[in-house]
Amino acid sequence: MRWLYIFKLLLRFPQLKSILPFPLKSLWNMLWGRDEHLLFLNGEKTLRRRITPPNIFGFLHLRKHGLKLASQQPEAIDQLLWQLSPSGTFLTRLTVGMDLMTLYELFGRKDYGEDFTDKVVVDVGAYNGDSAVYFALQGAKRVLALEPYKPNYELARENIQRMGLTERIKLLPYAFGAQRGRLRLHIAPASPDANALQPPESPLQKLIRYSQIEEVEVMGLEELLTELQAEEIDFLKLDCEGCEFAVIEGLPAESLRRVRTWHIEYHAKPQVLIEKLKAAGFEVRRERDRGGILGYLIAERK
Repeated sequence: MRWLYIFKLLLRFPQLKSILPFPLKSLWNMLWGRDEHLLFLNGEKTLRRRITPPNIFGFLHLRKHGLKLASQQPEAIDQLLWQLSPSGTFLTRLTVGMDLMTLYELFGRKDYGEDFTDKVVVDVGAYNGDSAVYFALQGAKRVLALEPYKPNYELARENIQRMGLTERIKLLPYAFGAQRGRLRLHIAPASPDANALQPPESPLQKLIRYSQIEEVEVMGLEELLTELQAEEIDFLKLDCEGCEFAVIEGLPAESLRRVRTWHIEYHAKPQVLIEKLKAAGFEVRRERDRGGILGYLIAERK
């Protein structure tokens, strides 16, 4: 994964001058596995940070899309603080995971859409809290967010508090499955965005090193609805690194239809998911498909 993003940065070398005072030196350091760089913050001001190539790539795109950094930055050399609202800040890690890339997918590319006014949203795979915060900022009246990995959960909780959104976002330390129970979570400490109940078989995922396993509590759809005290969910984001097949295949049609819109990231050929959702009465489309094995399914109830 590291080499893929170094290659992507090489292809965008002219643009690197906008974020790196010494782009050639920084690329040379990346090639030798050194991740300490000077970054441009605002104007000519610079800050030394430890940041991996995937997050430099994310930083480039976030700045290009005008996302603002907070005026005061953390002392920790492996963190950046973003000003996501006039009174709310959001903390990102720079040496593990892909915090800046996922922030760009949400606030730059707007992968999940832009208008969530008055919607009830479930965020499966809340990670560091970025998607839950995004849904709330875009108007969701309630967000129920699930994140089973403790370091991610703790950072998500901190970020929700930083953003002043604790009344609209409820964060729970659970995974999501077809039914309630306990399952084994495969953990990649260097890539906590890729933790998975069922590590997917896609080529990119095979590059990820899962070195730990721990049992986690799993909520089913009925438990989500009970927690929300709702008859249905307007929008369910399902980004669980491979569990999407067990969830969709394991739920009966009448349960699937209690969600108006499923937004699913798939990590293998999704035809079986498409057929199941269409049979349940959904219109299904694919977006941002990469090689037929990675992308989004958007299923909207007819």
